[in-house]
Amino acid sequence: MSTLDSPSQQLPNVPIWDTILRYGAYCTGGYVVMSLLMYLINFNMMSIGGMVVFYITLFAVGFVFAVMAMRHQRDQLDGGYISYGKALLVGLLTVFIGVFVSGLWNYVLINFIDPNYVANLKERFVESWGERMPPEALEKALEGFDKAGDLGSILMNGLTGGAIYGLIIGLIAAAFMKKQPEISIR
Repeated sequence: MSTLDSPSQQLPNVPIWDTILRYGAYCTGGYVVMSLLMYLINFNMMSIGGMVVFYITLFAVGFVFAVMAMRHQRDQLDGGYISYGKALLVGLLTVFIGVFVSGLWNYVLINFIDPNYVANLKERFVESWGERMPPEALEKALEGFDKAGDLGSILMNGLTGGAIYGLIIGLIAAAFMKKQPEISIR
C-alpha cells in the first residue's frame, strides 16, 4: 500500500514583507517612469490606440515586477519553492504598492508640476470622443476629469486600481512562478 509522505524538507516560513516592500518600491519607480515618459512625449492616451498602449504598458510593468518579486521570494528566501497562494500574495501586494504610490506621483504632476494637464486631457478627450458620444454622456465624462486632481479621488483610484490590477497580474504571474516540492510516494 502506498502512502503519501510529506516532503522531506519543510518549506521555510520566511516573511514576505521585505520582498513586497522592496519590489513594490521598484514597481512604483517603473510606473512613475512610465507616467513621466508619457507626459514628456505628450502621449495621447485619450484615443482608442492610446488607451490600448497605456493599459498594455501598465500591465507589462506590473507583471515584470511581480515576477521579479516572486522569483526573489522563491529562489532567494524560500529555498526554491513557493506555493501558488504565497506567490499570488507577493505579486498582488507588489503591484498594489506600485499603483497606489505612483498615484501620489500623479497628484504631484497634476497639481504642482503641470496644473493645465487635466485641461489638456479634457481637450484631447473631446477631440477623440466628442462627436461619438451623446451630449449628456460627454458632460458626465468631463465632470470626472474635474475630480482628477482631488487627493481623495486619487487615493480611492489607487486603492481600487491597485487591488484590481494587483489581483489580475498576481493570478497570472503566480501560475507561472509557483513551484512546489515533489512529494514522494512509497
